[in-house]
Amino acid sequence: GFRKVVHIEQGGLVKPDKDDTEFQHPYFIRGQERLLENIKRKVTSVSGIKNEDIKVRQDNVTKLLTDIQVMKGKQESMDSKLIAMK
Repeated sequence: GFRKVVHIEQGGLVKPDKDDTEFQHPYFIRGQERLLENIKRKVTSVSGIKNEDIKVRQDNVTKLLTDIQVMKGKQESMDSKLIAMK
């Protein structure tokens, strides 16, 4: 729920310096520590992810794992050849 404060002199068109960036929240008030428990992090819902996206991600993970296994096999082969050359 924190919002960036845009000062009138900046008009929102000029990017403020890092030191000048200010945020506000209705429950973030000096001397009102009891209000801090009302500040919660936003939680993104999983329902926004489509089943096709999950399937694609699973396919990508499967392909990566297969590629890793292939590379591991090649590395072991190269290691054994190096040992034989010594």
